[in-house]
Amino acid sequence: MSQFKRSTQGINNQHLFYNVDLVVFVEGGNKSYTKTEVYSGSYHRETEDIIFWKNLFKIFISTKKVKFKSVGSKTTIKEIALDIVNGRLQTVMVAMDNEFDEILKQRIDHPNVFYTYGYSWENDVWNSKVIKSIIAELSAIEIEDDEIEKNFNTFLKSLKVAVYADGYLFKRASSFFPRKSGFLFCVDCASPDLPTIKESEITNRIIEKGLNKKALYSFGSRYSINTLKFCFGHLLADYCCQLIFSYLRNNHNLTGLRKDIIYRMSINKSFQLTFNPSPIYDYYEAQFNKSNV
Repeated sequence: MSQFKRSTQGINNQHLFYNVDLVVFVEGGNKSYTKTEVYSGSYHRETEDIIFWKNLFKIFISTKKVKFKSVGSKTTIKEIALDIVNGRLQTVMVAMDNEFDEILKQRIDHPNVFYTYGYSWENDVWNSKVIKSIIAELSAIEIEDDEIEKNFNTFLKSLKVAVYADGYLFKRASSFFPRKSGFLFCVDCASPDLPTIKESEITNRIIEKGLNKKALYSFGSRYSINTLKFCFGHLLADYCCQLIFSYLRNNHNLTGLRKDIIYRMSINKSFQLTFNPSPIYDYYEAQFNKSNV
């Protein structure tokens, strides 16, 4: 028997080892493992991705016992997904970021291969209501005006063409926003008030990439690209964090907050406040309904 067959057989039996019905592999973690490393037992035990997907499974299949494993990159998740599609794995599911796979028809079609509704889980949880609720909880003071909504809506409007450009380049195996670091190049985090988008930086990058704005708007319109849904998730989440930090600092003299804590708060708040009813809820309900679990 080959090492590959022994590995897949071991993965199929993992649910027995953990005394669960199902093992679910997701993205997330500060290190990416190869499929070989994952099949040998490497994974992250606690990540924001796991927290997000655990909430979904609890809502839609609460009777199932599930073991979640974060393995890092989407590349590894897709490799595991192909083993599911080929019938080699029956007690395993995977869940990954949508990115632009939905609009470009690049998804792997299988009942046990799940995708986020938006670009990533961050797009499914962040909105102005969640931002305001986090601020209120951390400051113990309710926000009585619409300053947060106005800033967040301006952020989405100002970023629209950049998100179009990101999808346009994604189709060509490239990107508009740097993925590892530097994706806040167009955000003014040093503003004395709340953060803003530096539209001139977006225009300059469009020129540097040799892109045409008319073509970008045509692409965005053709694929009905919604800025909140398809914005690069890390950029969206970091902007929301900067907005929270700035508001708390300017209005309540509160500093020293950590992003990872804010990320986890955003997940809880979204499920408490905005998940149901919503198109996002309807999307995941349909996804779980067609699964084989």
